[in-house]
Amino acid sequence: MLKPDRQVLESLARIGFSEKPFVDWLIASLEDAQLKLVSQVDEVQMRILQGRAQGMMELKKLIKEAPELCRKA
Repeated sequence: MLKPDRQVLESLARIGFSEKPFVDWLIASLEDAQLKLVSQVDEVQMRILQGRAQGMMELKKLIKEAPELCRKA
């Protein structure tokens, strides 16, 4: 994932504060992907789920860290 610029960080910070339904959905989607990973037997599907989960984890982390990153930038 590309390093977000200041405008993107500011948008992510706003999402974290004002868009709780989206953040809740993102967390639920991540948890669902992680649950599916545990029982997945097909290696191709497992890799697809891993990629999705990794992307969602990075986005969740960025939303959480965005306010602090904005202050430092």
